Amino acid sequence: MQRLFSACCDSRVFVRMLLTTCLTLVFAHPAPSPSALAANGISDGETVRIDAVRIEGLIHTQQDTILRLLSRPLPADFTRAEIEEFERRIRNLSLFDQVQVTRTSQSMTVTAQEKITLAPILNFTSGSNAKDLNATVGLVEYNLFGTGTQLGGQFNYSQRGPNVDLWLSQHAFEPDRWAKEIKGSYSANGIRFADSSSSWTRNRFGGEFELKGPYRYGSPLRYEVVLKMYRERSEDMTGSRRPPDGYYVGLIPELTWDQYHWHDLVPNGYRIALELRPGFLFGANQQRHEAKLRYLQGIPLGATTVLMINSVAETVNNSGNPNHSLLIGSIAGVRGLSDNLYRTRSQAYTNLEFRHAIPVASRWAVQGVLFSDFGTFQSFTEEGKLHEWQGAVSVGTGIRIIPTFLSNTLLRIDIAQMFASHPNTLLQIGITQYF
Repeated sequence: MQRLFSACCDSRVFVRMLLTTCLTLVFAHPAPSPSALAANGISDGETVRIDAVRIEGLIHTQQDTILRLLSRPLPADFTRAEIEEFERRIRNLSLFDQVQVTRTSQSMTVTAQEKITLAPILNFTSGSNAKDLNATVGLVEYNLFGTGTQLGGQFNYSQRGPNVDLWLSQHAFEPDRWAKEIKGSYSANGIRFADSSSSWTRNRFGGEFELKGPYRYGSPLRYEVVLKMYRERSEDMTGSRRPPDGYYVGLIPELTWDQYHWHDLVPNGYRIALELRPGFLFGANQQRHEAKLRYLQGIPLGATTVLMINSVAETVNNSGNPNHSLLIGSIAGVRGLSDNLYRTRSQAYTNLEFRHAIPVASRWAVQGVLFSDFGTFQSFTEEGKLHEWQGAVSVGTGIRIIPTFLSNTLLRIDIAQMFASHPNTLLQIGITQYF
């Protein structure tokens, strides 16, 4: 165990292990076809004529929102793979807790059970003291005007300061539309360090505009690009060095290989996403570049049991400015690791969750979870120098109460015990899954 932990603390070994594990799981557990009913009687390579689609169970969702997910307008010929992909895209809108596509002769029927899509945002994570807790409140509509468009806003107290986000986002599952997202944000974050009393407040005000490319049939590859801009200022210095102020402009391309099938209780399949974030801080004449690789997979072990894997490896390249850094902790990373103490240049972590759900009523389930988080990171000092690589490991258990008739909303309670790099106990409460 000690040799394994030492190996994981070496970044290159850890990343190789992460990528090897991801590739092994991809080829060992291919995503199953989502619907046998939808493609009943259609051989691989064969096409069938579909003249009409009947949709049952819609309440607020517009029929065009569903029909525009088809690979081509009706009437048209469709392959088995296209019909199965049509059902997967409906499921992945996350607007329905039951979806079934059936075919009879030259027509298809979509039977869906629509969720309540206006949902609160509530999250809480304990800290070492009251100043270091994390709390979020907000509201989001996941199906604005019945189009699958999100409109949301939230207030978050994190990193010893207020954060406000507002966003409007179109879903990205149409094969012939450039989906758009716009976001505005303000943050006043306390920048601190695990081994120093130096601190300051970093203020940012800015926004993002994102274009998501048409998600064409025939390939799971998705692409998007984000233009991000913000003004950054540092205040309330207690250390000897003041980071420079400036205006950031970045252009962020992202590629996603998407074979993931969303489900409230038992997701399956996998998704790999790569983000490259070249940017520049004008006024300070500093480069600000980032790269992030994420792997997400669900491996069903039964009708209501799943093993979930979330792995992230990311790094920044800058002029040694801790204001441009990554943050690892309990909010995203290793549950039990103190948030806002490790401003990192590079980090990698994996979250493993064994989830088993028990249906307790119509559209209600209770889900028990066993989890383990582990990671490695290299943090900055207040002068922008680098510490040696550190490792972190935690284990825990949790429970989720899942009303499947609500969009992306549940009650989550997690308790984690951290063993490295320092012992700590965490209580985390949220209304979404941890990942």
